[in-house]
Amino acid sequence: MIDAQRPVRVFRNWKRGCYSIMQDGRIHASASQVRLGDVQFVVRESGRQRMLREQSRNVHAYAVGVLVDYVHPDEDRRLAGLGGRAVHYDPRRCAAFVDSQTLAPVTVAESALLDEGGVTYCPQILPAAA
Repeated sequence: MIDAQRPVRVFRNWKRGCYSIMQDGRIHASASQVRLGDVQFVVRESGRQRMLREQSRNVHAYAVGVLVDYVHPDEDRRLAGLGGRAVHYDPRRCAAFVDSQTLAPVTVAESALLDEGGVTYCPQILPAAA
């Protein structure tokens, strides 16, 4: 069971064609769509280098955040879109998740929607300087 008060780690499961939701080192659910809040995009450089060296996929990039909602692959429902910006990760081109338009690194977001089309995020709103 997923503890909604604690962050989860979500990564693309290429073998199953869905996202895996992990907490405490165990996969708790599979999902076709996942909405997270208070998100960090993480790339473990050692795993990225191993993937490049061995030319085989491994889990080294993922989103960490508070699980807001998810849709199991067998469910017939869709989560509403965020209206945010697209973010992507290509381990051969860069060492971080990047905004798809500006190619600027993205490490944190207020929220994110991971679905079949990729990842959409809403940037964090910074407090105004006094």
